[in-house]
Amino acid sequence: MDSIKTGITKNKQPIKEISYQDIHEISDLLERLSSWEQPLKILDDFFSEKSNPVNKKKIVKEYHAFHFEFGNSIQRIEGQIEESEKGVKKRTMIS
Repeated sequence: MDSIKTGITKNKQPIKEISYQDIHEISDLLERLSSWEQPLKILDDFFSEKSNPVNKKKIVKEYHAFHFEFGNSIQRIEGQIEESEKGVKKRTMIS
């Protein structure tokens, strides 16, 4: 984070000014960290259950199935975005 010296304290320590960009970066970081709160709680609950033995094969299968579905969803969304961008370009050319 960039800081700018603006003065000196009683103990001859530099006083630093916090820029708006620094505040914005910290805000973004806190937002990203808070977005992990729910998934981490779910993972903690999942792995803290000791009554049932962990079925590693089932976990791997579920992971790959979700990964495959997520990949397909991303490709479908990217296709829709490209189509909408083409539509916007056509509309701007017509106007």
